[in-house]
Amino acid sequence: MVETQLPEAELHRTARQLALPGFGLKQQKRLHNAHVLVIGAGGLGCPAMQSLASAGVGTISVIDDDTVDLSNIHRQILFGASDVGRVKVEVARERLEELQPGITVHAINDRLRPDNALELFKGVDLVLDGSDSFTTKYLVADAAEITGTPLMWGTVLRFHGDVALFNSSPGHRGVGLRDLFPAQPDADSVPDCATAGVLGATTAVVGSLMATQTIAFLAGLDGVEPGRMLSYDALPATMRSFQIAADPDRELVTKLQPDYGAPTCSIDSATQSLIDDVRAGNLTALDIREPHEILVADLPADAPSVKLPLSTISSEQAVADMLTGHDRMLVYCASGKRSADFVERYRHLGVELISLPGGVSSLN
Repeated sequence: MVETQLPEAELHRTARQLALPGFGLKQQKRLHNAHVLVIGAGGLGCPAMQSLASAGVGTISVIDDDTVDLSNIHRQILFGASDVGRVKVEVARERLEELQPGITVHAINDRLRPDNALELFKGVDLVLDGSDSFTTKYLVADAAEITGTPLMWGTVLRFHGDVALFNSSPGHRGVGLRDLFPAQPDADSVPDCATAGVLGATTAVVGSLMATQTIAFLAGLDGVEPGRMLSYDALPATMRSFQIAADPDRELVTKLQPDYGAPTCSIDSATQSLIDDVRAGNLTALDIREPHEILVADLPADAPSVKLPLSTISSEQAVADMLTGHDRMLVYCASGKRSADFVERYRHLGVELISLPGGVSSLN
């Protein structure tokens, strides 16, 4: 941290915080001089950044390559309806500058990748991971361990969330994400928020917990211990914590993998051919997702589909009746897992069923 003096306006703005027991001018200066890199301006990143800027963190870098969608707003609290279509990091910068005039915000409209992660981590005091995929979370964790950057990690799904501070490096045998989860799970092994759902208020709680732990750590307050996992359930409201032990047999990460399974921006030729067949009427698309999922994403507008939510299927005969009159059907869901299970279960009904690889998530 580079030592600077606090502006008078900043002292006035944070006066209630300065009145806290054990939190004085020294702690406020530490926040003012701190630089936090936030991964993702989403359901966790937005409430976390709001709290960090309000508390007086002087520099925030935020990386995200997305634009605001109407479906984001119920949990991504820095955005409003008038921001739909705008670049997320640009909107976030505007909101943070309103909360703390004088803050430095680096808005990075890009995706975190193995070829840019280490450079972005240089010179920051802490990385706050608000991402929502295993791909990014393991890239972030590995980059943090290589660079020795403290990592505030969080995750949320449905009514549940977890928060932990990790701090490990090749020169310091601390606790890292891979001590808890050694191997990166398959992308479809756990449902994402689009398919399983998430309560916006829960993301706000978890994002605020991440921010609270970050503020305490940067300010040098007691009570923030690397490796301690906070586990929150909204319904019924409960909070638990446990200590993660470092695995002495785990080799520390010293270099990034060339690929963490990041999604590509283009559709592969086989998938594109299937979509083209739907457009041409040579293949019927069958959407087995639930109605709320359709609001988030779907096939291109010129590729119509038949809707059959899995929750409405009462019997095998009902599926057989729906398939009557079709020779080939492209079955799809969000990630490809449910559609693959559907194809396996009903392939004996006499219709050629094809599962869309990667689901509609791979098209967006």
